[in-house]
Amino acid sequence: FGLKCSEKLYEAQSPFQKIEIFDTPAMGRILILDGCFMVTQKDTFIYHEMLVHPAMNILRAPRKALVIGGGDGGAVTELVKYKSLEEITLCEIDEMVTTSCREFFPEVSSGLEDPRSMSAFEDGAAFVARHSDYFDGVFVDSTDPVGPGKALYEVSFYQSIKNSLKKGGIAVFQTESPIFMADVFSETVAKLKGVFGSANAIPYLAVIPSYPGGMWSFTMCLNDSEPLIPGSCDISPEILQSLKYYNADIQSAAFGLPQFVKALAGI
Repeated sequence: FGLKCSEKLYEAQSPFQKIEIFDTPAMGRILILDGCFMVTQKDTFIYHEMLVHPAMNILRAPRKALVIGGGDGGAVTELVKYKSLEEITLCEIDEMVTTSCREFFPEVSSGLEDPRSMSAFEDGAAFVARHSDYFDGVFVDSTDPVGPGKALYEVSFYQSIKNSLKKGGIAVFQTESPIFMADVFSETVAKLKGVFGSANAIPYLAVIPSYPGGMWSFTMCLNDSEPLIPGSCDISPEILQSLKYYNADIQSAAFGLPQFVKALAGI
């Protein structure tokens, strides 16, 4: 997958990764981290809506949410739409990503201006390990399992996430491409099932054109003894009207998995 660019708008080497922002005729502005597509103005709404809203559809009056990674602020921008949330924390290891996205993708990062939003620029695994029985929702918007992102694919991290959740709390993880990163997807889902229980770690899919293969996976995990049931869409009409991808049909369809994805997930 490649794009013709019309202009390079920004380039910097942070302590963690190379950050580049281009303008392109086909996808608008795009964020590249260490050579990988992360954000495009054309389709990033799909990723952020599908990371956040299927879980928020299930949670009842959640008060505290955490986003790990997601320095572009897109997940926070979706979370601020929920009035019950009193505290929304972004934990991003690379402050330069957030600074650059606030400048070049203001529509994506606008939620960071909300007074309920706060940012912690540190290692997400260390941050969440300091919390217990605290969050209603945790959204892991991680990069690929290389470099500083490796720690976000370890069983110890998943256990810390579970410990940080209140009973009935939900964590959502982006779990890569089932086509081009089948091993990572399969291993991650297996680890999450081991931590949360096989009935409480359920993969689902979305179509994101700028990500490898277009088919992208997320895995939703419930911290409860009762099994996770995704259910039908129950989000307020006000929030639904603000969205461009997620709706009642998508809520039902996303959890319908192709046979090869079921096999990879051990379902």
